Amino acid sequence: NFRDSKNRAEAYERKQKYEAIVNMVIRWLDSNIDDYPNEEESEQMIASERISKQLLAEDSSDLKEKIQLALDPKTTKREIEDGDL
Repeated sequence: NFRDSKNRAEAYERKQKYEAIVNMVIRWLDSNIDDYPNEEESEQMIASERISKQLLAEDSSDLKEKIQLALDPKTTKREIEDGDL
C-alpha cells in the first residue's frame, strides 16, 4: 500500500536525520572541548577569557557524555526523560 510505503520512507528519513543531528552535535561539542586552553595559551589569556573557555569545554564534555549515555541501547527512555544518566 502506498501510504504504508510512504510512512516507512518517512520513518527511515527521520532516523537518518536523527543520526546526522546527533553526529553534528557531537562534532560541535568536540570542537568546544578541543578549545580547552593548554598551559601556553592559558598564560596569554586574561583570566575571564580563560575561565570562560574552560567552563564551556567542561560543560560540552558533560553534555557529550550524557548524549553518549542516552544513546546506549541499555539506557531506557524513562532514564533519559528523568535525567538519570
